[in-house]
Amino acid sequence: MSTEALSPSDLPRVAVIGGGVMGGTMIAALRVAGWPGESITVVNRTAERSAALAAEYQITAEADPRAALAGAGLVILAVKPQQMGDLLDAVGDAVAPGALVFTVAAALPSSFYESRLPAGTAVVRAMPNTPALVGAGATSISAGAHATEQHLLLAETMLRSTGVVVRVDEELIDAVGATAGSSPAYFYAVVEAVVEAGVMQGLERETATLLAQQTFIGAARLLAESGETPGELRRRVSSPGGTTLAALAAMENAGLQGVISAGMNAAVHRSKELGQQLAG
Repeated sequence: MSTEALSPSDLPRVAVIGGGVMGGTMIAALRVAGWPGESITVVNRTAERSAALAAEYQITAEADPRAALAGAGLVILAVKPQQMGDLLDAVGDAVAPGALVFTVAAALPSSFYESRLPAGTAVVRAMPNTPALVGAGATSISAGAHATEQHLLLAETMLRSTGVVVRVDEELIDAVGATAGSSPAYFYAVVEAVVEAGVMQGLERETATLLAQQTFIGAARLLAESGETPGELRRRVSSPGGTTLAALAAMENAGLQGVISAGMNAAVHRSKELGQQLAG
């Protein structure tokens, strides 16, 4: 992955279409990455949300997406997949020649965008996850048919402050969605289960929640900083004949690996299914 930084003079004007959670996250990332506020315009369905983002990040709010797209060299599409077709049919022809279209919508292939945009428009798909909100995200990017190395570099420059960014072939992006996009929800479900189990063992809920939260934070940090594999760290905690090994054996017998695999398979299947439905 290239780590070359773009100079301020290389940073294009930006139109952000959609000011929800991910749209707001992308705006924050742009500002941290060095984009001046006056070069960013946001469009959202509700004027109140646009005004709030404009005030928070010192950017411009615009009600008309076509006006926002005029002169924008980077277009960030952050609306729901179900809304994307109508949006592109309405304003796709207003995307400036040479602009990069960057989308955070799930399921829709780059060809979906390319068929609704001016011929030759570069598209980069991204699969972010919600920890990007606190600079600890894991985002994958994949290039469409017309995206170049420079387009990917621009996307990486924008995403630098959100956490880890990896490049993948587009055919793998559904797998990334199951592995990183959806997995924060898997993690929260496990934390909830650990808390409930702790309460059943007699702990106060507040105490169980604090212990589980800090333990998972610490375990993740140790994994990230130790350079060891999850398996190695797991074995280090699991003394022969001890309590942890007994717990892990019980979880394995209950089908832990199968449960996780089933969930991820379902996520990938639904992503492909949704993409086919929306792409027609």
